[in-house]
Amino acid sequence: MQNISVYINSRASNGHDQWKQKISTGLFRSEIEYKSPHNLDELYSELNKDIENDVATILSVGGDGTMNTLIQKLAGTDVALLVVPGGTANDLATTLGSNTSVKRIVQTIRENAQKRIDLVNINGRFMATNGGIGFAAEVAKEINELRSKFPAFKNLMKFSGKNIYSMFLAKELLSKDIVSEDYTIESNEFSGVVTSPLILVNNQPTLAGTFSIAPQTDHQDGTVNVTIFTHQNRIELVQAILRVLKNEDLSNDKKIISLETKQMKITLKNQQKKLSFFGDGEIFEPANTWNISVLERCLSVYSPKGLSDSKNICTQVSLM
Repeated sequence: MQNISVYINSRASNGHDQWKQKISTGLFRSEIEYKSPHNLDELYSELNKDIENDVATILSVGGDGTMNTLIQKLAGTDVALLVVPGGTANDLATTLGSNTSVKRIVQTIRENAQKRIDLVNINGRFMATNGGIGFAAEVAKEINELRSKFPAFKNLMKFSGKNIYSMFLAKELLSKDIVSEDYTIESNEFSGVVTSPLILVNNQPTLAGTFSIAPQTDHQDGTVNVTIFTHQNRIELVQAILRVLKNEDLSNDKKIISLETKQMKITLKNQQKKLSFFGDGEIFEPANTWNISVLERCLSVYSPKGLSDSKNICTQVSLM
């Protein structure tokens, strides 16, 4: 009998009890334990127990933020993660082809539709989907703060879905001055000083379910895409963002630097300042230097779109 732990975010759509009933009915042949930790320490304690007890599968019912918390412990292990979309953007679940159908969840687990994907290490914290520095980080930070302070805002997010990010992005671009920073970029593919209002780090093609920022990027290609916007004019920057929304080719925009790399160091030239980095929809600890590296195929995930790929070739996982 397969052992499964289900982690349900209290903010997940449909509510804890409904998810529990649906999953228990669909996976009645499995040994299931439901967990809704009250804080981060409790969550990590439960995850450590699951790993020590060789739990075969963990279900994450929530959004990308819930998933991001779980992968900090699951990276480099053989515990398989199935992400059930219960958040707003649900970027990883969308890319993997997961959905909220319990029938589909059961089928994915029964057929063992697993593969291993790359993770991106940002200053010692893992990221599975997308992240970045600049005004997009400010948008993510504002949404997260509103969600935590005002219960009614959560209802707005449920109603608007992924469009909430486009709404706040438009507000950021149109109502505030575009703030650029000087960065030193160090990588094998590109090195130099850039002035940019936005740097995106992409481990998958789409961001926030809408922005096709890195269409050629894949979770298993061993590299991460870095896209640097160097537009200093508001109109030009808005036009570039609109082209992304329309899935247009960005290669002719000479003010966009886009590259695939295994490792990069980004340093804010003003070392007296610290900026937020957003990753998987979460705000990482503010910093002025970001060491970015790819850890190949370090996370086992269930993917209805993918074939089984159980070989773990992650040779080193470190949070140092």
